[in-house]
Amino acid sequence: MIRRIIPIVANTLLILSGTNAASDEANSSSLAFELAKTTLDRIMAPPQALSDVDKENDKNNSVGEKTQSEANGNGATEETNDKQQPTKEDETKMEAEDKNLSYDGSDLIEWINNNGGYIHPNARIGLDPTGQYRGVFVKNVEEEGGTSEGIEEGDTVARIPWDLIIKPKNYSDSTYWSCEALHEIHRQFLLGDESPYAPYVNYLKNQPRGRIPAEWTDAGKQLLQTIQSKNGQDDESSNALPPKGNLKSFEETWIEECKGEDTPLARAAYYQFTSRDEDTLMVPFYDMHNHSNDPKKLNTISAKPKRKGKPFYLRTIRDIAPGEQIFISYNRCNACWFDETYKDCTSYSHYGTPQLFDIFGFVEEFPQMWSFEMNVGDEDHAEWDDLKFCLEKRDDDGPLLVTFGDNYSPYPDDEVPHMGNVQYLSNHLVRLTELESSLKEDSKMMESMPKYEWDMAWTYHQAAMTSISAAMLASGLDDEWDEEDGEDEDRIIVDEEDSSDDSEPVEDEEDSSDDSEPAEEKKKEEVKPRMKGQAGLEEL
Repeated sequence: MIRRIIPIVANTLLILSGTNAASDEANSSSLAFELAKTTLDRIMAPPQALSDVDKENDKNNSVGEKTQSEANGNGATEETNDKQQPTKEDETKMEAEDKNLSYDGSDLIEWINNNGGYIHPNARIGLDPTGQYRGVFVKNVEEEGGTSEGIEEGDTVARIPWDLIIKPKNYSDSTYWSCEALHEIHRQFLLGDESPYAPYVNYLKNQPRGRIPAEWTDAGKQLLQTIQSKNGQDDESSNALPPKGNLKSFEETWIEECKGEDTPLARAAYYQFTSRDEDTLMVPFYDMHNHSNDPKKLNTISAKPKRKGKPFYLRTIRDIAPGEQIFISYNRCNACWFDETYKDCTSYSHYGTPQLFDIFGFVEEFPQMWSFEMNVGDEDHAEWDDLKFCLEKRDDDGPLLVTFGDNYSPYPDDEVPHMGNVQYLSNHLVRLTELESSLKEDSKMMESMPKYEWDMAWTYHQAAMTSISAAMLASGLDDEWDEEDGEDEDRIIVDEEDSSDDSEPVEDEEDSSDDSEPAEEKKKEEVKPRMKGQAGLEEL
């Protein structure tokens, strides 16, 4: 194990804010590494006692992952002006008109159970006991139908019959996206009450709009693009931060590729599909669960039909106690998933943290997966490189664990950053720091967009700074600090510790499949041990 000792430089921010470091492209490596350390110390520090004002602000800001799939939608009718965008004044009204605020899903559950499906009697849709967010929960003992056993390991939480799933006519379990699937959800939105899926479709149509970055106001989109790049461009050929080029997905995908119509209802259908689909399927009840990849929280596994006519299953992978939230993973095939059972995922749900933000509108908690595509060449010769790494936090108060490469890297040693990668990261870190100093207290800009957009843009800004700082410190390219003082504080630890998940998969019913290939198809090249790095605060 290689241990690196890195001291804290408390005045780094003051030093950098007094220079034109961004325009000089962060040519001082020492200042950049000092900034990375200070950034992590500031962001990862335990919260201080909040004033009453801070508590109210924190309550107002607590959307993110707390609302997830339930806050991703759009409310739209044919009468709405399709060019209209939500303003800050509209947001309060929009929330007040959210018809699903206290939705308990009883009509949907009844519809499923009465049409050949099954929802576990101990599961409920609605707000958590504090009233702060929506999701699916195990009933408490005092609730009607609740039991002290909760839901036990291996139980079926939901079985959704084929006839209740919105799907394309030409279904294949190995097709992960299609215009036909988009057109089908749009058709059901047009049918409304006449749709054979009316209880589900009407729920979707009642979702609030404006939660996904592609739906944001022009001001909100511009702020996000400014966070991504110094010139406000996020196209695929730029050196911008991820996610790149998705703010026009409706126009490019639905209008241009799928030849769909541009109406408020079409936009609603499109964003409901892209933020809720299970590949080409829209599965009622299942898509109302919130997301987590935290091994302490994730408690289910899903199985989509292998062929037409078969049901969709959701099962538990451990006991779930009364009152506990039932979580699913929106990206179970993500490249940081170290469960060997899912080594060869066949689902499209392989998104990293930036893509989850782009598609669902929230920044996921740890563990996170980041991928930075960058040009490390010069003006005459472009040389594109992709730096991939995983961040996890095994204990609430523990350090960050940085793993370079991912679950699909046959030679993880080749994934360790080089100086070109670190230069790219340091340029962005300095730029993001200066951006925070100059814009975060800009009241005029804040008032130009809904509060949700402002808050989520800066939440993503902080997540990017955290990931960049952690990768820089775990790179091992700051050797000039090795001989400095600070013997009492371990800042970077690199070893070959195994990080495989302890949970066991659950066998699926015949003719259903999870996101893994059959065992006989898993003959892969042997993977070398992964290099681990820890960055963060071990103790304060």
